[in-house]
Amino acid sequence: MNDKEFIENLKKEILNEAYNYYFDSLKKSLNGTDKSWLDSKELYNSLDDKQKERLKSFIRLVMIDTISSILGKLDNISSFSNQKGLFELRLNDKVISGDLQDIFLEQMENEN
Repeated sequence: MNDKEFIENLKKEILNEAYNYYFDSLKKSLNGTDKSWLDSKELYNSLDDKQKERLKSFIRLVMIDTISSILGKLDNISSFSNQKGLFELRLNDKVISGDLQDIFLEQMENEN
């Protein structure tokens, strides 16, 4: 797997699978007592269809921004205040970090 394939897999798992899982879960009956889930379901079900689409767009934006921020850390574009040293993401002894955030943002721009 190279850097572009890594980003494709990341997008698939987070922006497709996880995103769909969470919103599909809000449409189903929840067996449990987790207050956050119950509150989220109540909020979601109180919205009309247009509001639900706006919420989904906002959540997707938050997910994209979060992924981008994490990739920026892995690429050493930004660092934590207490960070000493540099990150290096490897797969099978090959460094795949360095351009991850750029690849991700370029792919996201091309999708829009």
